[in-house]
Amino acid sequence: MEARAPDGPVSARRGAAPLVAAAAAMLCLPASGVAQDTEWNRYTLEDLVGVHVRAETNQGCEGAGLSAESVRTDAVAALETAEVPLLTEREMLESPGIPELRVTVECGGGVAGVVGYSVSIRVQQATQMIRDNQITLSEAVTWWTTGVGVAEAGTVPAALGAELQARLAIFANAFAAANADEEGSGQGQ
Repeated sequence: MEARAPDGPVSARRGAAPLVAAAAAMLCLPASGVAQDTEWNRYTLEDLVGVHVRAETNQGCEGAGLSAESVRTDAVAALETAEVPLLTEREMLESPGIPELRVTVECGGGVAGVVGYSVSIRVQQATQMIRDNQITLSEAVTWWTTGVGVAEAGTVPAALGAELQARLAIFANAFAAANADEEGSGQGQ
């Protein structure tokens, strides 16, 4: 029991070390986000008078220095710059569909000072079922985009800020495309 063959557990662990290191390095890269932003579902953004912005974070992000209010403030500034119409809560409640843009930022603890995060942008509206218009949903997600990534503990606010701006740009572009005046459509002539 004192000696082991060279192809035993010790050699296997040494051979796995580069593979584990490569996998860990890949975790440090942000993953490309996903979005429900296709031609067929952008119609859910058409003719919206605007959106009310609500933001939420978890304790992990708050521990990294990001509050729900700071996320909301950043989102509102980005959407104003992109000329997306914004609604107060009262205006949202008085608007057809009660359109809300929900910004959710979540952080999870990691190993060796690395933090995993996600940034989700969702348009939520009141909806009605086509098959039975007696069924209404007070809140349904009609459009969304999400990005995930991993950052070193000291860079979490900057990484989250960049991901938030990227997700908001995707929404602003989709909103603009859905509400663009079509040239030559004969409308307004």
